[in-house]
Amino acid sequence: MGLAEDLRFHLRECYRGLLEPGVRVRLPQPQEIIPKPPVGHFHLRAELFLQISQTTRFQFPGETLDLGPSGVLIVPSRVYHVETVVGTAQGFQNLVLYADEAKLTCHLADSTPTGKPRIDYPEQLRGPDCALVASWLEGAVHACRDLSAPEVAVDLVRSIIGMTLRLLDLPSARGEEEPLTVVRCRQMIHESLGDPLLSVASLGQRLGCNPDYLSHLFRTSRGERLTAYIEELRMLRAAELLELTVLSCKEVAWASGYGNQSYFIRCFRRRWGRSPVEYRQRSPRAGSEIRP
Repeated sequence: MGLAEDLRFHLRECYRGLLEPGVRVRLPQPQEIIPKPPVGHFHLRAELFLQISQTTRFQFPGETLDLGPSGVLIVPSRVYHVETVVGTAQGFQNLVLYADEAKLTCHLADSTPTGKPRIDYPEQLRGPDCALVASWLEGAVHACRDLSAPEVAVDLVRSIIGMTLRLLDLPSARGEEEPLTVVRCRQMIHESLGDPLLSVASLGQRLGCNPDYLSHLFRTSRGERLTAYIEELRMLRAAELLELTVLSCKEVAWASGYGNQSYFIRCFRRRWGRSPVEYRQRSPRAGSEIRP
């Protein structure tokens, strides 16, 4: 069985497994975003983990959670976490789904010899249904926190898996395939976006390839420079944090990977045409407390 068929097989098995009595969706304890934690990364949307074999250990600020075989976990948006493999790397597998308004990514992960999960086979899907999946993920987070309705979270996760399987069968929803090195590079960028030391050189070292080759491969595959891609993700993160949190501008800079606030403000103004404070003040989604 090839990796594409393997991914679909495990999605179907997870879908059926959620019909078993007593199944629940796990969630870390509620927490506020920490502007400058010692380790970890976060995403701007919720992320769904389906454990296939062995165990993934999730470290959250103030909490450690182990997800064993057949386990289901949602990491809410803007929650710092670190993932490691418990035990030997051989035989480890999990599935990870992430959706926003424009795309749905689903990947099968194995483990590196160092005990870190790693993308083994990715699928990227596009279309209006991706936004629906993103809303279902957020709905499942709220249902998990409403202890009187845990079955609603399970039903939503089943709907998410079912929609993913449907989209995988639609040629129009399939995105262009990327080299696995580029996919893993983008995963590393998302996991290290808050690190001011993130660079093409550090990515090349972690991927075991020459930085110039990595830059060329990335630009050939995606039609944009790797450095520009990193900065754009940081600017998108900063804008959303300004809109949806009450972090100060300095804290937003830290969380977006800028150690120098003045440089962050210059980059932000160049990208968005206004300062971070002005952006927050003009945003209809901005939080009620503003701390410039």
